[in-house]
Amino acid sequence: MKEYLMLIRSNAEAEQDFSPEEMQKAIAAHREWIEKLVANGNFKGGNPLMPEGKTIRGHDTLVTDGPYVELKEAISGYYFLLANSLEEATEISKGCPSLTMEQATLEIREVIDVDKE
Repeated sequence: MKEYLMLIRSNAEAEQDFSPEEMQKAIAAHREWIEKLVANGNFKGGNPLMPEGKTIRGHDTLVTDGPYVELKEAISGYYFLLANSLEEATEISKGCPSLTMEQATLEIREVIDVDKE
């Protein structure tokens, strides 16, 4: 199987407005989904990300706070999935609870195995 990175881009403002109950519901939904992925052999790892971060740009290595406040979406987490093809990884990703609970956008990319290149 190949390894795929699934980035979760969520509405950062909306997530900040989650009640404690809504946050627990989201966490439980992700745990349940991960359990299914593990059982099917499609999960390698993943984690949520803190909303604060830094961005480094260009040759002069300008460091700014990021993600930018004016952006509606920010990367809120990631999963490493195992699948036979990009199409299969895409189908697996459609089950991610963030799509319905947080109205997220997912980006799925194959990880290049540099040891095989």
